[in-house]
Amino acid sequence: LTPLSPLAENYRVVFYDQRGTGLSPRVDKSQLTLEQNLEDLNSLIDYFSAGNKVKLIGHSWGGMLVSGYIGKYPEKVSHAVIVEPGMLDSVAALAFASELNNSQSVTDMLTLLKHLSVYPFVKQQDGHEGLDYVLTKSLNNNKPGAPYQCEGIAMPENSFKRGGYEAFSSMMMPVMDAPELFTWDLTKGLSDYKGGLLMISSECSFIGYDFQEKYHISKMPKQTLHIKALDMGHYMLSLNPQWSVKVISDFFSG
Repeated sequence: LTPLSPLAENYRVVFYDQRGTGLSPRVDKSQLTLEQNLEDLNSLIDYFSAGNKVKLIGHSWGGMLVSGYIGKYPEKVSHAVIVEPGMLDSVAALAFASELNNSQSVTDMLTLLKHLSVYPFVKQQDGHEGLDYVLTKSLNNNKPGAPYQCEGIAMPENSFKRGGYEAFSSMMMPVMDAPELFTWDLTKGLSDYKGGLLMISSECSFIGYDFQEKYHISKMPKQTLHIKALDMGHYMLSLNPQWSVKVISDFFSG
């Protein structure tokens, strides 16, 4: 989300890599839970906010965390931006997993096998590099178009620096195989949130505007503003930063 850095002209902006992902240290699997992710976010907010209300921006998985957070700690947030979360409850999880699994192809499997063949040769320091390499290569297999992007559009090469395989396999991978395992309700408590709430959803992603309208928007507080990012896909914050920064800035100041 670093293309949103221009927001720092008017706000103190804090980016972070979640526990066990990106450049954060790798930890025991027992620490890789959604509940721990929410408490980590709370710790960061307490550390940086000096007791003041904060503004949160969450994209995809981050959008799921922001939704869960403002439902649990509504008094700590003045504005929240939730961008195209994959699933906020068990019903959305079933639809998400079904549509994503249907989009997988034989080519995707062959590409994964190619990355796995390199796994034994990846230099190890913390013991996670091998599978992190495979996940990172898979994340960077940015095919243009569906299921996430508009036709002909893809993320730049090597956009993802280091995926956290253990975190992914603990929290997301089981849901892909058995979506009924997703028993969280990340909309719980949202009615207690009185701050500003902006949802941004793309036109082209399979979890874009129509998906959010069908599965999530009815669970949002009445003050929620939902806008469609026309001619954009799931990674609109990264690929269309000028538009994204303006929309978010106008929301924060409006």
